Amino acid sequence: MILRSVVGKLWLTIIVLVSLVLLLLSLFLSEQVGSAYMKDQEQSLIQLTDDIEKSLSTSQSDQTESLNQTLEAAKLFRTYMVILNSDGSTKPLVTSPHASDIKWTDIFSANQLTKVMNGERLVWHDSIQLADEEKSKGIILVADPYYQQGASPGVLVIYQIKDDLGGAKIKEWIFYSALIALILTTIFAFFLSTRITQPLIQMKRAAERMAKGEFKIRIPVRIHEWDEITSLGITFNRMAAQLEDSIHQLSQEKEQLASILRSMSDGVITIDKYKKVILSNPQADRFLALWTSDNDLPPPLTDFLKRVMESEEEVVEDVSKQDTTWAIVMAPLYAGEQVRGAVAVLRDVTGKRRLEKLRKDFVANVSHELRTPLAMLQGYSEALLDDIASTPADRKEIAQVINDESQRMSRLVRELLDLARMEAGHVQVFIDEVEVTTLVRRIERKFSTLAKEENVQLRVEMSDALPLVYWDEDKIEQVLTNLVDNAIRHTPASGSVCLSVTVQSDRILLAVADTGNGIPEEDLPFVFERFYKADKARTRGQSGGTGLGLSIVKHLVRAHQGEVTVKSQVGRGTTFTVSLPIQAKRDEAQDEM
Repeated sequence: MILRSVVGKLWLTIIVLVSLVLLLLSLFLSEQVGSAYMKDQEQSLIQLTDDIEKSLSTSQSDQTESLNQTLEAAKLFRTYMVILNSDGSTKPLVTSPHASDIKWTDIFSANQLTKVMNGERLVWHDSIQLADEEKSKGIILVADPYYQQGASPGVLVIYQIKDDLGGAKIKEWIFYSALIALILTTIFAFFLSTRITQPLIQMKRAAERMAKGEFKIRIPVRIHEWDEITSLGITFNRMAAQLEDSIHQLSQEKEQLASILRSMSDGVITIDKYKKVILSNPQADRFLALWTSDNDLPPPLTDFLKRVMESEEEVVEDVSKQDTTWAIVMAPLYAGEQVRGAVAVLRDVTGKRRLEKLRKDFVANVSHELRTPLAMLQGYSEALLDDIASTPADRKEIAQVINDESQRMSRLVRELLDLARMEAGHVQVFIDEVEVTTLVRRIERKFSTLAKEENVQLRVEMSDALPLVYWDEDKIEQVLTNLVDNAIRHTPASGSVCLSVTVQSDRILLAVADTGNGIPEEDLPFVFERFYKADKARTRGQSGGTGLGLSIVKHLVRAHQGEVTVKSQVGRGTTFTVSLPIQAKRDEAQDEM
């Protein structure tokens, strides 16, 4: 863990460097101190040797006194002296009680003695084990030839016993000093490392919090201690402020883009090259919800994406699903020169396509409705011109056909004009007091003959005490006329049609129910469209209508602030229900022509 930390690395680096320096310095100082100590001890013994040699060169009386004084002083420092004659025997001047502990013959060899007798001074040091000591002791020995007046030359041997031959105490103090310096350096290095790396650790923690989305984080900066770390901290805070501002701007732009996408009536889907949906708005989600497959992308969009990736050109096509038609435009998205995905714009064109179909059907139906009477008018008029009708009865029959077809054309044109005005909002509604009972009975009398001709039972059911209502009587009569006429014409023989009137709260419900073949469920939403035929096999000529009646009913009912609904079951009949307020409000805007 230490090596994975900047503080640990810096601390270990300083400790290792300082330790190496202190070790080398300690070794150097120990060597120098030991060498200097030995030289000092050797010089002291050499000086003592010179002094004794001078004493030996004096008279006998002075010599003895001087040597005794020298020996007394030397005992204090465990220094011993042996004087040898030329034949190698000792003089009785050495009386130290410790001199016998270390025999000079144990540390001074015959070869060394020979060298000294030949006039060579010998300086020697070593370590030996004393009999009464647990540790070895240091020995420093100086042997030098001396000369007396009137006597042959001899050998002066001076040796000194030392507890520490190389200045071990001084070396020990050097070691302790180095150890103390190392401890202090460790503390200082740790303090310095912490001081230096603490801002870095703060930056690391701040960066981690920024990675989690906390862009308001800032690190403390010591302005009074300006250095590179302080400059780095200021730069980090400036970077964090700029990053926070950039993220804020990006968030605003993202929210703005999301709001735009949510408010768009078109769906927008962004797809990457791996067929993953990156972005979509609610309208696009509605399109994606049409597919319940586990695939991330619906099959049509997958195919479009493949074509876009291969051709790098936009694709425009319609896709239908669950009675809904979508117009899709998919264009490539680029990352540099490479296609990284595609963006698709989807528009629900179900209503538009339906209107286009209705427009085509309208033109076809109007053409069909006009073609038949025009053909009959032309044919019968040519018959009159060619005198094919020879009798007055034939001519009257032809004239009657021409009159019926012209009235049929007039009715079609009139209803088309009325419907056009209604769809444009120009419906004249004259609100007045109306007795519902009288209105319903009038409708019953009007269609009783037709019902008998078609062998259909027509009956009326009304609640008691119906209130007075305020409607446009002519418009509501037209509504009931269209509904009852359709019901009778689409009810087979022996069937029945029921016109019922009920009161529900502040509204009147007018219901026309038949026992006809019924309307398929998929056709119910379109029965109020112009020229829409629920029975695809039935022609207008068979039913006698223009195909505009229900569309007119819808507009007239809405002009009274009412609603018209239909319920049907194939093989069991159909029920149209008109819900009208008891007192309809007159809409001035609708009355403007």
